[in-house]
Amino acid sequence: MNELIQEALALPNLPLTLLLGVILAYWLLVLIGGLDLDVFDIGGDVDVGADVSDVSSHPSGAALGGLVFNAGRLLGISQVPLAIWASFFVLFIWAGALILNYRFNGEAGDRDLTRAAFLLLPNLVGSVVLTRLATWPVAKIFGAFSQVSDESSQIEGRLGVVLTTELTDTFGQVQVDPSHGAPALVMARLTKPGPALGKGDRVRVIKASPDRSLYFVEPQPPETHP
Repeated sequence: MNELIQEALALPNLPLTLLLGVILAYWLLVLIGGLDLDVFDIGGDVDVGADVSDVSSHPSGAALGGLVFNAGRLLGISQVPLAIWASFFVLFIWAGALILNYRFNGEAGDRDLTRAAFLLLPNLVGSVVLTRLATWPVAKIFGAFSQVSDESSQIEGRLGVVLTTELTDTFGQVQVDPSHGAPALVMARLTKPGPALGKGDRVRVIKASPDRSLYFVEPQPPETHP
């Protein structure tokens, strides 16, 4: 244990040890609720059609954007939250630095910084590869959650009709009007306790439950015609 601490605090490894400490502090704050998982993510939906003229008038910018996008997919950065990718990467490159400097760069108190810099190159490549492999199953999980989230966002805000004999804040089922394709049949609950709705009453879907297993709805006033 003492030898590990000595290696971690050796000058060539110290910057990566400090960086690993930052990562550990970040995850501690996430666990206690002080930070969100996506605090470092720079994202948002891309409007494919909005900037067609800009892309065509700046082909170099489009090529650069495509290169960055493809590189992100290749490395797995675009498929998981940046914090998760960076955490794996820092852990692997820190462990690699300790091992390589221990094996090929003398004693902990007498390390050659030039040799440490050369050892960093294969360490960097290996850490990227290991990070890609480690985040691949994580990306699958986030992809599944994203698909569920997309389906939920398509249902939220839409109108539907009560299918069960009654709909309350603890029981009910709703058939959601289709925006396209077949209607969706979902478990539903009123957003707050109140008079039960009957079969055939119209409702509006407000939001999904945290686990996406059901949807909260509100009564929709009947349409009036002059």
